[in-house]
Formats: sequence, C-alpha cells, structure tokens
Amino acid sequence: MRLRDHAVMKIFFRYLFMRLLVPFFVCLFACAVIWIMVDLYGNIDDFLERKINVHLILYFYSLQIPNMLVQVLPAAILFSTLWTLLSLNRRSEIVAFQSGGMAPLWIFSPFFVFALIWVAILSYDLSGPAATAEVTRERVLQQVKGQSAHRNVFDTLPYVDNVNRRVWFFQSLDTGDGRTRGVMEILQRDARGHDIVKYIANQAEWTGGFWRLSGGVKELVFTPEGNLQSEKIYQELDLPDVTTPPNQLSLIVSQPDQLTLTQLSEYIATSTTTAENIAKYRTEWWYRVLDALSLLVLMLFALTQGMRTDRRTAMVGVAWAVVVLIVYTMVMSVFIAAGRFNRLPPFIAVIATPTLFGLLGLHLLAVKNGWWWQLREYYRRWKSSNGPKNLTA
Repeated sequence: MRLRDHAVMKIFFRYLFMRLLVPFFVCLFACAVIWIMVDLYGNIDDFLERKINVHLILYFYSLQIPNMLVQVLPAAILFSTLWTLLSLNRRSEIVAFQSGGMAPLWIFSPFFVFALIWVAILSYDLSGPAATAEVTRERVLQQVKGQSAHRNVFDTLPYVDNVNRRVWFFQSLDTGDGRTRGVMEILQRDARGHDIVKYIANQAEWTGGFWRLSGGVKELVFTPEGNLQSEKIYQELDLPDVTTPPNQLSLIVSQPDQLTLTQLSEYIATSTTTAENIAKYRTEWWYRVLDALSLLVLMLFALTQGMRTDRRTAMVGVAWAVVVLIVYTMVMSVFIAAGRFNRLPPFIAVIATPTLFGLLGLHLLAVKNGWWWQLREYYRRWKSSNGPKNLTA
C-alpha cells in the first residue's frame, strides 16, 4: 500500500510541476517584454540618433538577459504560481486532491521545489553574470552615445593603499595589459605618515609579480623630517616590493553593482577606505548572497492567494499579489539604502525584508490552511498524554 501511495504522490507531483511550467515561462516572457519596453523608452533617442539598426538593438538586449532575470524572476514566480493555483481551483482540482487525502503541504511541494531550482539559478546569476551584463550594458551605451568605452581603461585614477602605506596616481591605467599611459606616481610613507620615497615615471608595466617603471624615472628620497634628501634619474627601474596588481587598483573606481561576488569579496578584504564607503560594498555582497530568497518569500503570498475559489475573490487575489510585489520592492529598497549609507549593518539591511515578509507569508498560509489549529491540537494531545506521567514523576 505504501508503494502504491508513493507512486500516486509521484504522479501528483509530476502533474502539478508540469502545470506550473507553461504559466511560468509565459509570465517570464511577459515580464521580460515589459522590462525591455521600459528600458527601450529610456534609450530610444540615443539609438535613433546614432541610427542603430534593429539587429544591434536585439543583440544589446540579448546581452542583458542575466541582468534582466534579476529584475523579472520574482514577478514571474509570483504570478505564475498564482495563475496555476487559480486555474486548478477553477476546475475544482484542488478540492479533488484534498478529497483524495492529499494535504495542502503536499500540494504545495512541487511549487517549493520549482522555486528552489530558480533560487539556485538566480544565486549563480547574482554571483557573476548579472554584474558582467551590467558592465557590458554601460560600455555599449557609452559607445552608442559616442563616448570612449574601453572596459579596462581608467583615467585619472588615484588609489590610497593604507595597508602598505602607499599612494598611487595614474594618468591612465589599462588593467587589461597592465600598462599605464602618461604620468604615474607612487608615494611610499612610513607608519607615522611621513614621506619616504616617491617615484615619478612616464610609463609603467605590471610584470605579473611587481611593477616596472620606464620612460624616464625620477626617484625622490625624503628625510624623516619630510625634506628632500636626494633625487635620482633612471631610464628603467624595477620595484620588487610593489606587488599590488592592476585589477585591485581598478576596483576602487568600480560601482558595487558592476563587481562580481568574487571581486566584491576581494575589495572588502583589501580595501582601506572609510566605513561609510565600504558599507555599500558590504551591502551589495550580502544582497548577492541573499536576494534569491525573495523567490520563496513571494511564492508564499502566491500560495495564500491562489487557494481562493470563486472568481470575485480570485481577482482580489491577483490585485493583492500586485500590491505585495510593489510593497516588497519598496521596503527592500529602503532597507538596502539604509545599509549602503551605513545606517544599518549590511546583513540586517538585506535580510530584514525577506525575514519580515517571509514570517508574514508563513503566518497567512498557516491561518489559511488551519496549521496553527492543528499545532495547538497536537500540543493539547501531547500534553494530555504526558501530563499524568509528569505528575507521578
């Protein structure tokens, strides 16, 4: 009998899982189209001015798929779950499942498994591809506007390395080949902040392990009091103690949403900037790690509203889902802003919204399906069965 029940449950699970697929991809496509239309409205003037053809525009938005998924997946999960449940209820299939002895938790299990799959996909997307797509987007838009858009070139780049007590300045740094163009300066200081030595070069090259200066190198040596002690000129000079790679130097001018999870971790571990500045990078790091949980949180509200049976309350459920999505996005934005401006600890700023809405969604789902009443009944039975034993003890 148990084998038979197990086989029946597998059939139900497969049936509900497949019923969810079509609404999900329809909602995902619809949300993606809306996202593209809104984005295209903001860039259409530049596209028309530069006479960008349709194929290039389509190619541009195909590159934005990882970044677009971050924006549209929560809405697609919410509305596809609601659509599927309302469709099942309209044909009384949910009632038939429950009449056959299937508990609501088993009915919901395919939806949770489906959401977990997309949580894993979104987590991977947030760890790297979405940030890469954002960088590509900015570079392409700069090219459309006729601006320089070399991804690896940074102009007028200062960098303060308090760990090694070193101040850098590049007129132009290409992190792709590890070369500088124009004047480069490196100032070494002691623990008290006094200047020790300063290098000024017309060219510099990252050798893979240290920096090599060339094109006429000036070395200025200072006394402990800060006075100029000596000045030397070299045609080429190796700095074996200066081992900071160019990619690390460029992180300081990159926006948090343009860095992958690995780059964010590297920046946070090596940065010596102020707590107010590092807060936005820490908040972005936690956002990349935890934001995928929003899919599960929003699905809870869809499950709550999807159990409505009549058409009028079904429309109320759809309207309620739209309100939940808008409010969730607004509250998340407020908490994220508080974290980025160092008003809240980054972890608290990111986890607050999923936690608050998740607990509310679980409560509503438990009330809707009588789970609190069942728990109280189980507790009453347990207490009555164990009460005499406790008294005799």
